[in-house]
Amino acid sequence: MNGFQSKKIYVDVDDVVSRTTETYPDVVAHEFGKTVTLEDLTGFDLKHCFQLTDNEFQYFFDLVHQTDFLMEFKPVEGAVQTLKTWVDMGHIIDIVTGRPTSAQEATLAWLKRHDVPFRGFIMVDKYNRPGNDMSLAISKQELSMMNYDLAVEDSPEMAMFLARDMGVHTALVHKPWNRKCTRHDNLFRCMSWNEIHPMVKKPMLEECNAGKKTNI
Repeated sequence: MNGFQSKKIYVDVDDVVSRTTETYPDVVAHEFGKTVTLEDLTGFDLKHCFQLTDNEFQYFFDLVHQTDFLMEFKPVEGAVQTLKTWVDMGHIIDIVTGRPTSAQEATLAWLKRHDVPFRGFIMVDKYNRPGNDMSLAISKQELSMMNYDLAVEDSPEMAMFLARDMGVHTALVHKPWNRKCTRHDNLFRCMSWNEIHPMVKKPMLEECNAGKKTNI
């Protein structure tokens, strides 16, 4: 492979590799009797979207991060296959999650169960959550000192941090909660892994730069 240079790729977990948030409306309906659809989740603040009190949200947050609950998530269509293809091409995958550090063991077990390929597993305190064990996670400032050629994210806040502050080409997986994400030249909205898959090429992002910049 003359002139080949491997790419280092950041891949988020929830709603990027794992079908996570789509399970939440059923939990809220069962636990609190509230009817909220996935399309109603137009912001990243789930407490507000589900109209939960502080105590209700803490109960909900703890519930959905229990090991048994986390292990039941299904993979996002096309995610594992794409990551395997990228690894076969010689690229480097880092799984970078903002889950609470208490979910580390369950998250690693889920990745193993679904044969998700990666070189590095990094927990980042993306949202300044209280109770995180900072011996297991790094800060966003520490993350900003790392170099990536591509990132795949669904969080509008993290996508902008990667694209603007870190200068990383970022595939924003289209979700109701990121519809209003600010435009940026390094940010490319993708509807599925079918659109993300061809972003890793030589030269990288050649096709996406031609037609994706106006889609966000």
